[in-house]
Amino acid sequence: METLDKLLDELRSIAQLGLNYSKDEYDLERYRRLLDLSAQHYEANCGLSSDIIKERFQQELGYITPKVGVSASVFDTEGKQLLVKRTDDHTWCLPCGWAEVGESPQESLRREVLEETGLIVEVKDQIRLGYRMPGEFGLPHTTYHLQFYCTRIGGGICGSHETTDVGFYDMADIDNWHLDHAIEAKTAHQYWEAELNNK
Repeated sequence: METLDKLLDELRSIAQLGLNYSKDEYDLERYRRLLDLSAQHYEANCGLSSDIIKERFQQELGYITPKVGVSASVFDTEGKQLLVKRTDDHTWCLPCGWAEVGESPQESLRREVLEETGLIVEVKDQIRLGYRMPGEFGLPHTTYHLQFYCTRIGGGICGSHETTDVGFYDMADIDNWHLDHAIEAKTAHQYWEAELNNK
């Protein structure tokens, strides 16, 4: 299955690149067909209709590269982590989001944390570079994920339309994590403990 998912991701990328750069109408028709076929096969993995998948693919312009996400590791003085409960799938995760065009990863992360939690943070060290390959967690794209250690410098905790709960929690008390965020939480806690021991 993993090999098929990688093949679909490559075919989808070829189709999108062809639609973006080709001028020949016959080639464009072939690339449209290739995108149709890719979307149809993605449907089984993602739980979305092929029409929705195709529409999302067609909105991407330019050279196709992996998507980039950012996440924040923030702790209180007792070592509890800043976590949010998502409205889309009701799972727990670190404050996170997709990096935006025209922003550095740090700027994207500061914005995401403020939007999701109400807190203002200083983005410090990058502590993890994660990735998800096509088909993992039912997702169609290759994605990279930059995790940063952050410290709180202002603001007050409040929710948003993206979250149903926000606060500092012991990761051991959470059992329904979003995708691979259990790994992110564990990595963050190990980093926090190392920082504490170095002081």
